[in-house]
Amino acid sequence: LRVAVNADSLATWFMPALNAFATEAPVLLQLAVDDEGHTADWLRRGQVVAAVTADASPVAGCNTLCLGAMPYLAVASPAFVQRWFPNGVTPQALAAAPSLAFNAKDHLQQRWAQRQTGQAVPLACHAIPSSQAFVSATLAGLGWALNPQALVADLVAQGRLVELVPNTPLAVPLYWQQARVVSALLMGLTRQVVAQAQIALQPLAA
Repeated sequence: LRVAVNADSLATWFMPALNAFATEAPVLLQLAVDDEGHTADWLRRGQVVAAVTADASPVAGCNTLCLGAMPYLAVASPAFVQRWFPNGVTPQALAAAPSLAFNAKDHLQQRWAQRQTGQAVPLACHAIPSSQAFVSATLAGLGWALNPQALVADLVAQGRLVELVPNTPLAVPLYWQQARVVSALLMGLTRQVVAQAQIALQPLAA
């Protein structure tokens, strides 16, 4: 089965769903990893039969299930914050401080910055296409970034990372889109994905 998924879901909650499915189904999986805003494009092109996506609008021929929201925290190392944000998070400081981005499709940092400042802030970004390396680069002080809360909550609690602005998470809604012409195997995968999402993700705000 070919499935598209965003890297942060794969690095956090999606793998247990795949493992639970694989233990009960005689099938091999092939994953396409892309930004959550673009995984639905794989469905549109007919290259996968299901996808974890931020797109709530059903792709033609597909059904959509709401999975929940993945919270992200804007974090950096304490030394990075001291160097680049000595007077707080301002548009000028954000424009000067290096940030991290997964790739050119990743706009989470820009969304958070605009939410905090009320304006579009041009960001200088290091491109690091790995969820685990994203965390490592943030810890090392290479830049500030939006990291999945599930990956950095313990590091924040330990003081190794700090939020740029306390209590300002950015929640990204996620959906499961699957081809309407489903097989029993795909139904089994959907069941495991939904079950794991209910454990790991936050309910979407009404």
